[in-house]
Amino acid sequence: MRAPAADLRLLVVDDEEQILELLDLTLGLQGFRVVTARSGPDALAAAREATFDVIVMDVLMAPWDGFETVRRLQAELRAAMPPVVFLSGLNRPDHVPGLVTEYLVKPFRPSQLVESIRRVAAARN
Repeated sequence: MRAPAADLRLLVVDDEEQILELLDLTLGLQGFRVVTARSGPDALAAAREATFDVIVMDVLMAPWDGFETVRRLQAELRAAMPPVVFLSGLNRPDHVPGLVTEYLVKPFRPSQLVESIRRVAAARN
């Protein structure tokens, strides 16, 4: 049984303001509770203040890329680390951090992102 979208709290991380706004709007319209962050350090600060069911993370960011951000989040959150859906304009690399259970290559359809979020959230339960 799937959790309703309204029961899922997402941390969405992207350093491009327009993409972040689009993801916030799109996922919010799907009923997800969305918190946004514009960088790895901002994501770490948000994760210290609240718990999340899924993290949606861009790969190419500064000052930390998505992989470094996940490493730092995992070091801090340990067992409380939620699954991660990576978004990237690049093909999936050979090695990604262990908690990355989905990797979507841009461009993707909003429905693909929603399904990935639901899939990783369901697999965690």
